Amino acid sequence: MDTASPPLATALATIDSRPFFDIALRYGVDRKIISLERLQSIQEEFAKGMVQIANYFATAHLRPELELALHRMVNLISLHLEHISGGNIQIAAASLRDKTLLSHSKAGSDMIKRLHAMPDCGVIFDSTVSPESQRAYLDEKTAAHSIPLAEYLSELALRQENQNLIDFSFWLAKKMGVSRDAIDEADSLIRSALLVIFVDQAALKIPTRTAFVGLIKAARNVKTKLNENRLEAFLKEAPTEFQTLARRAMQRFIEIDLAQIRSPGNTADKLLYGDSTTRFFVNESLDEDVREYDRLVAREWDRVTHGDSDDPAVLATVFLFVATGLPPKACMLLREAKEVIRIFRASGFDSPAVLDFIDRHAPEALRKSLQKTWSDEMKTEAEEQLSDTDPNWPDSHMERALEYLRKTCAVAWKGRGR
Repeated sequence: MDTASPPLATALATIDSRPFFDIALRYGVDRKIISLERLQSIQEEFAKGMVQIANYFATAHLRPELELALHRMVNLISLHLEHISGGNIQIAAASLRDKTLLSHSKAGSDMIKRLHAMPDCGVIFDSTVSPESQRAYLDEKTAAHSIPLAEYLSELALRQENQNLIDFSFWLAKKMGVSRDAIDEADSLIRSALLVIFVDQAALKIPTRTAFVGLIKAARNVKTKLNENRLEAFLKEAPTEFQTLARRAMQRFIEIDLAQIRSPGNTADKLLYGDSTTRFFVNESLDEDVREYDRLVAREWDRVTHGDSDDPAVLATVFLFVATGLPPKACMLLREAKEVIRIFRASGFDSPAVLDFIDRHAPEALRKSLQKTWSDEMKTEAEEQLSDTDPNWPDSHMERALEYLRKTCAVAWKGRGR
């Protein structure tokens, strides 16, 4: 008769460093739970399973692959056995008695496949799992460094939390008028939804870029507080788990995100397009006036470019004015063109001034590309075309340089002139 109690059996497993399968098998044989006939069939099942596993990962024709397959099989069986038994050796031994090793191995493999199929972060990808990636993940988790049950359960909990956040973001998107196909990351969508709820008078929909500017302005007001009734009304028909997630997320929003929003160095433009880890999601609307956003977040840029910052000729005009120390504007007069040429030929371009102007005035999303355009393209070409240092190609009357400016910039004259 077996006198060992389940708690004692569990304790024995805890202090034994062997794979859980080995512990359960030895225990089952010693306590006559597993008969000699069943032990013989276990050996036969091992031989069959090793070949199947070796062929799945590589080939069964090489001894090292068969040895690795044995190791993998033990790892998979151990993971499943410990999971279903809760670490109780008696329950595990009985399972080995009643079910085949192949069923145990497959169940362990299914556990790992399930883990692999779940999101490891809040970024939303195509949920289709390719056979190649699944095989690679199984290879990683069953080879030399197998995944212990405690690590598996911890990872499973984290991935389940990620899945819950993604599902919650889809629910919010549907409720706030955004297609789920437009969402690429759960946290940013949730954060924007919480911002909308937090600003009491805001329409309950995900904002466009221009509406986002207004929301941030309202949220920065220290008098703005969360209306608990507004939150509860919004969540009234939400599933219970989403209500819990929303309240927890709102608490985090108030404690952490709101501090970022109200930081003196942050603007709506920087929060939306800067390097901050506090990301927001906006509804990209084709009907939205692009210039309106630039006017709100970059007034000096909008004023200087006259709202035509997507015109290369206007950008060239503004940058060349700044590079030569002249007041920036969107159109160049003939006399101003001659002054640009004269200053460049006397002292060159002040390139840092252009980069600084972009950094201080351009919309956040455009700054890096604009700085690259100036440094890598526009500056080099302008230096070559405006110079008069080649005796074989003189331009003392600026005719060639003026023609370059006329073709490159937004100018107020036609043809060549002196």
